[in-house]
This record gives sequence, C-alpha cells and structure tokens, in this order.
Amino acid sequence: MPETWFPPIEGKKRTISGPFAVIYALIAASFALWYMYTSGFGLVSTETNRGLYLLFTAVLVFLAFPASKGSPKNRPGLIDFVFIILAVASIGYWMDQYVSYAMFRVSEPNDWDRAMGIAAILVVLETSRRVLGPAIPVIAFVFLAQLYFGPYLPGKLSHSGMPIDRIIEFTFSTQEAMFGVITATFATFVFPFMIFGAFLERSGAGTFFMELATALTGQWRGGPAKIAVLSSALFGSISGSSVANVVASRTFTIPMMKRIGFKPHHAGGIEAIASTGGQVMPPIMGAGVFILATLTQTDYLTIAAMNVIPAVLFFVFVLLMVDLEAVRTGLKGLPAAEIPRLGDVLRRGWHFFIPLIVVITLLFKGYSPDLGAFWGCLSALALSWLRKDTAMGPRDIFRGLVSGAHSNTSAGAAIGSLGVIIGGIILSGLGLKFSAVLVEFAGGNLFLTVVLVTVISVIIGMGSSTTGSYIILAVVAAPALIQLGVPEVPAHLVVFYAACLSNITPPVCVSAFAAAAIAKADPMKTGFSALKFGSTLVLIPFSFVYVPELLLQGSAMAIALAAASYLLGYVALAMAIQGVAFTAGSIALWQRGLFLGAAACFLMPMLLLTKLLGIALLLVACGPLIARGMGGRFNRQ
Repeated sequence: MPETWFPPIEGKKRTISGPFAVIYALIAASFALWYMYTSGFGLVSTETNRGLYLLFTAVLVFLAFPASKGSPKNRPGLIDFVFIILAVASIGYWMDQYVSYAMFRVSEPNDWDRAMGIAAILVVLETSRRVLGPAIPVIAFVFLAQLYFGPYLPGKLSHSGMPIDRIIEFTFSTQEAMFGVITATFATFVFPFMIFGAFLERSGAGTFFMELATALTGQWRGGPAKIAVLSSALFGSISGSSVANVVASRTFTIPMMKRIGFKPHHAGGIEAIASTGGQVMPPIMGAGVFILATLTQTDYLTIAAMNVIPAVLFFVFVLLMVDLEAVRTGLKGLPAAEIPRLGDVLRRGWHFFIPLIVVITLLFKGYSPDLGAFWGCLSALALSWLRKDTAMGPRDIFRGLVSGAHSNTSAGAAIGSLGVIIGGIILSGLGLKFSAVLVEFAGGNLFLTVVLVTVISVIIGMGSSTTGSYIILAVVAAPALIQLGVPEVPAHLVVFYAACLSNITPPVCVSAFAAAAIAKADPMKTGFSALKFGSTLVLIPFSFVYVPELLLQGSAMAIALAAASYLLGYVALAMAIQGVAFTAGSIALWQRGLFLGAAACFLMPMLLLTKLLGIALLLVACGPLIARGMGGRFNRQ
C-alpha cells in the first residue's frame, strides 16, 4: 500500500506517524467498516454493538491522546498500552459474560465481575479525561460517590446509600449505565452519520459547499464572514460538531475574513458561532438530535421539522450581525476575480445534494437513520465518480473510514463517562429529586426556572461537548420544566439549545477557543465576540416555552405571524447591538434604545398590544433613517 494511505494522526498534543499511524488507521478503518456493516446489513447482539463501540473508541483515544504532558508526543507510551490492555480485557469480558450474568448472576457478581467492573470504569473515565479534560470525569466520579454517601446529602437529595458492590454491578454489569441507551444511540445512529460526513468530505462535498457559499455571498460587504455562516450551516448540520466544523473551515474562512479587514477575534467569533449553529440546523442536526429523539421517544423527522424555523431565524440573525459589522467598519466583499460563478459551481457539484436527498427520503419513508447514513455513504461514493477529480478510489474510501472513526474520538470519548453519570442518577433517583429542588428554588416560576437551566447548562458545558452537557441536563433539568407544564420535546429543546450556548460562553468555550487558535486571537475576546454575534442563542430557549408556534405548534397563520414577529425582532435587536443601520450608517443612542424596545416587543409572546407597540417603536426609530436616506437621494439629484 502507498504510504499516503497512512498520514500522520493528530491527537491532542500528539502526532503519531510511521508504524503507529498504520496501526491506528487499520483499527480506525475496521471500527468504521464494522458499524457501516451493522447499519446496512448486520443484526448483532446488543452487547456486541455497545461493547465494541466503547472498546474501539477507547483504544483509538489511548493511541492518539497522551496521558500527561510528559508522555511521548509522537507515539504511544507504556501507560497507553496498559490502558489498552485494560480496555480490551474489561470490555471484552463484559461482551463475553453479559448473557451468562443476566441469566445466572444478577445481583450476585463474582470477583471477576467486580475486578473487570473497576477496570472498565477507570478506562471510560480516562478516555474522557484525555480528550475533554477533567470536567466530565470529575462529574462522573461525583455521581458515583453520591451513591455511596447518599445519607449525607442535603435535604431532598439524600437517600439510603448503596454498597460498593451494588454500585459497580449497576454501572458495569447492566445495560443501564455505561453500556446503556446513550452508548447504544451513538453506536447505532450517531457514528454512522460521522462516517457519512467523512465520505461527503472525501467526495468533494465540503469544497462544493464552500464554493457555493462563496458564489452566493462573496460579493456582498463582509462577504467572507457570510461565506463562513452559510458554509457552516450547510456542512455543520452533517458533522454535528461545532469544534469539528471550526477545524474543517480553518484553512479558508478565518484567514479570508482577516484578509478583508475583520479583527482576528471577530473572525474567530463569527466562525465559532456559525459552527455552533450547525448543530441545530436540519436536516441532520448531528449527534444531539438522535439523543433527543431517543430520550423523548419522538420521531427524528418530527424534531428536525420543529427546528426549521428557530434554526433559520438564528442564522438570519447571525447574517444580519455580520452585515452590520461590515457597515460599521466599512468592509467590502471579495474581489470579483475570486468569486466563482454560481452556475459553474452548481454545474460542477449539483450531485452533492443527492446523498442528502437520499438520507431524507429514506427517513420520510420510515427507515431507520442508520440505514439512511449507510445509503448516504454509498450514494456519495457512487456520485463522486461523476467527476474524475473527485472520484473516490480504494485509498479515498479507506481514508474516509479512518477520518470518520477519528472524528468520533472527540464526541465518543465522553459516552462511557456520561453513561456512568446517567447510571448514578437512575440508581439514586436523583433526577426527579434535583428537578424538585430546582423548581422549589425558582419558587415554581417558569421564567426563572429556564434562566437557572440555562446557567447550569453553561456551567456543566465548560470544557464539555454539547452532547455531553445536554445528556446530563436532559435527566436532571428537563423534568423540572416538564413539571411546570412545558411539553416534553420543547423542554428538551430548551436544554439542548442551552447546551449549545456553552460552546461560546466564556470563561470556557471550546468552539471559540478552537477558532481563536486558528485566528491567532485572544480566546476570551473571541468567546465574547461569538456571544455577541449569536446573542439570540440566549433567547431561543425562552421562545420554546412561551412561543410554541415557532416549533410548528398551532395554525399556519399563527406560525407565520410568530416567525414574522421574531424576524422583525431580530432585525431590531441587531441594529440595537451594533449601533448602525443597514443603509444609513451609525445611529443615535436614543434610536438604539427604541430598537431594543421594539425587539423586546416582537420577541415577547403573541400579544397584539405588544406587537403594535413594537411596530410603533420601530417606525419612530426608523423615521430619521428614512429621512436621511431620502435627503441623500435628493442631494445626489
């Protein structure tokens, strides 16, 4: 095989090459190929499906991510091989012994069960720590500890406590904790879509989406920033990872934004918020929607449809903010020579839409998402041959499999630890208890409860993935909203969007930090910039509670009026934040105040009086702008 089949593998502060890169690539390709097989053809046992996912993920992480600063930077070290052996032994033991345990040893684990259980818990915690830092493992350890120290917990959170044997047994031996529904969802649905995203990228779709965005918006003022927003909306929906989206766009959007005059922290912030928004953009919506669909027992397409209006409005707001930033700083678009013709782009790459159509069609016909991902991969592979320069040969297929498995290490590393957390919550009944405490602390006030859920989401999301923080809060916070009368799916969407917010909120904001590194900008400034350009992400969770029409709940007229009201609100809010108008330059402070008031009226629940007041405020604020524009026209005449 040519050497180019095995490029260096970049992990967190480690780049492996040579024989270890070959080993890594072969394991990664086998991992991806197995789950592509199970998606399209395979009926495998539950324990095999879940066990192999955690096992492959752990092995790849221990190969590519160092244990500490002193670990080798170009190859795995001794401690890595020790953890690989522990992973193979403990998870392999679980897969081999699960049926025997379920039939003969329930509630009576033997010494091997206990020893392997301890080893497996250590393996999944270490897997999470290496990729995501200490936050998730520490939270997992706390939830394990509260099982033992239950009698010492305060107030409603206290319980009788569990012996260590029972904690290990429930966490390891059953299918309720680390091998539970979260692992099953990632193995069955999420991972195949990661492979699908990698195949699309290898087939040339990533380049096509970028060229399409450039052709559509490159000539506009601040064009490169709008390219970043549109391309992230297009490709981010498939990748479902804000950090992966930032990294995938790094060689194009951020340098181009800086080149036409955007400040580095603004360029990084725009890319970070656009990539974060990709996680909520239908049709795919990445990992989160599959977990949400599983936990709420709701059809995947129903959730995707409910998110269309909020996601489109969110990206419209980001585009408005980018446009006003260009007005405020006098930025132009790209030179005409650098903008491809839309017709040429579509002629070269129209077929890249077909794999998405294949996936959506299969979903509409009632087939499972994993089968959709399987046929999406095959269609991307077949269609790549429509052009000689994008045709995927054996090397490209192999590299696509490796890329899909490697991208899984970022999201999949948390899954075992999240299962440990969920197990601790289920075994102690902590979820409903925490929800009761949350409602009591908020005094039964729904608005304050949403505020608290958002704050807790940001705190838990520090250094974690969107999916990780959502899973935790789906169990401990969403029930509080449901208890106060919010329907189940909107309650989970509140938590999910709040979890997305943690990607861009300082002091720890993983997407903004990734973008800052590429833009060579201050991380904190980049985080605040991302929060500024995507400030409606703070408001969207409240809309799910108070304006259900945005989630397609209500008549067509009510839905249309709610969408129009929010669109006007977003326009007014963008001008209030940026302090400039779209055609008349800077605006006075009193006008910004009126625009802010109008935005508040339009973003409130559907009350006729507030909408009329919003229109009045908008007209008063726009009056001088209209007069200024007309005066300029008369002067030119």
